[in-house]
Amino acid sequence: MRRLSAGLLISAICGLFTVQPGFLQLQAVWAQEEAADASSRENAEILFEEALELKRTGNMAGAIDSFARAIRMDRSILANDDQGLIEALKADCEEKLKAAPEDVKILELLGFVHAVCYSDYPAAIACYQKVYDLVSDQTIKDRTASLIERLKLSSEVQQNYQQEVTASLRDERLKSWSEMERVDRFGEESARMQEKSADLAEAYKAKDELANRVPQLEQELNELQSEYDKANRLFYSMSDNALYERRRRRLKDDIAVKEKEVEAARAELQEAESSAAELEKELAKAEKAKDASPVRSYDEYGNSAPPAEDQANPPGEDSDSAADNTDESAGDTDDSEEQPLPTPNNPDFPSEPDEENPDSAGGDKQKTIEDYIDNL
Repeated sequence: MRRLSAGLLISAICGLFTVQPGFLQLQAVWAQEEAADASSRENAEILFEEALELKRTGNMAGAIDSFARAIRMDRSILANDDQGLIEALKADCEEKLKAAPEDVKILELLGFVHAVCYSDYPAAIACYQKVYDLVSDQTIKDRTASLIERLKLSSEVQQNYQQEVTASLRDERLKSWSEMERVDRFGEESARMQEKSADLAEAYKAKDELANRVPQLEQELNELQSEYDKANRLFYSMSDNALYERRRRRLKDDIAVKEKEVEAARAELQEAESSAAELEKELAKAEKAKDASPVRSYDEYGNSAPPAEDQANPPGEDSDSAADNTDESAGDTDDSEEQPLPTPNNPDFPSEPDEENPDSAGGDKQKTIEDYIDNL
């Protein structure tokens, strides 16, 4: 039994190191494909350099032919600087098609240029569709039809991607426009509120002036009324009353004028009060909307918050309380020993270690670069 197990183990090990014939054939195929790819890439590079050299010497026809064979052989050539050879190849194909519109080779080459060099799938499909209609070989028709279907699929994918990108850009543009409009509206609203604030200040000023002017006019009216009453009494008590008659008429006219002034001043005062009240309501409403709006100005972000009511004390009270505290503390320190003030731990200015507690000094010791490296 042991001999049988040993034999099976040896045969299994030999099987692992035995190369199968199929594996050798597959490896050979891979090597041939890699060699072919490297050879085609190298040949394409040679043709591309040849095309550039022909272009520099002025042989544009030869340069176009070499460049067309190079991109047919390996499309990675398109990653290099073609120095205008792609445009020249496209223009050459279009010029040849004007002379021979049914040239299948030129149509196929132009479709290849549209699809590979420009990713213009609709134009490439149009060229290959003409090729499909012109050729009679069924094999070529089948291959061309398959190529057209792949190009249609690529065109659909590209169109969907472009639509997604366009929609995303449109959404971002609309979002930025709405943000700009909101900021503009905020600026216009701020300017309008500043204008309203200025109008409110003018209304307050006019209101104060009229509030002082109306009592003065009323007093002047009362004085004129008193003079008129006096002149009226003298008019009826004196025999020679011509002088008092003229005075009474003049005072009566002055009273009428003064009454009009008082009425006008009262109307202006009432109008100023109503205007101030309306402006106050508008400003309060705008302030409430401003607090609810997410848009803020730079000045508002820079302003610091006002101190709390319990922290804001008048200077006089602070000085009085400080003086009282110093008097009380002076009386207390006379009877007791002076105690050091407690100092908070400041990481920028570490306190000296306690001589009586060496462990604490060792614990607060500043770390070196070796300590940080050990902790990594």
